[in-house]
Amino acid sequence: MTSLKKRGYRFDLRRLCLATLVLGSVFLTAGIVIRDSLTLGYAMMIAVYAFLSAVLEGSRVDKGRAWDIRAWGETIVAVSGAAGVGYLGYQLWLLGY
Repeated sequence: MTSLKKRGYRFDLRRLCLATLVLGSVFLTAGIVIRDSLTLGYAMMIAVYAFLSAVLEGSRVDKGRAWDIRAWGETIVAVSGAAGVGYLGYQLWLLGY
């Protein structure tokens, strides 16, 4: 088992690569089915949020209480990543893709 340890997190690289592969296949399948970058970007916001939340919370070494600042930071990172995907879909739609 190969893992990457960084600042209180332990990322299992095999599980991370497998989860990224699943997210990529969901993205490609949705892209083929939807064919509209605006709708695809907004639809993938949910998948990206779930992916980032699961990866970050699953890799945390120290599980904290309900008001732990790391949990709030992870939520902010997941929401920001999902919003970035939605914004990218919007920008691509504006460009005509």
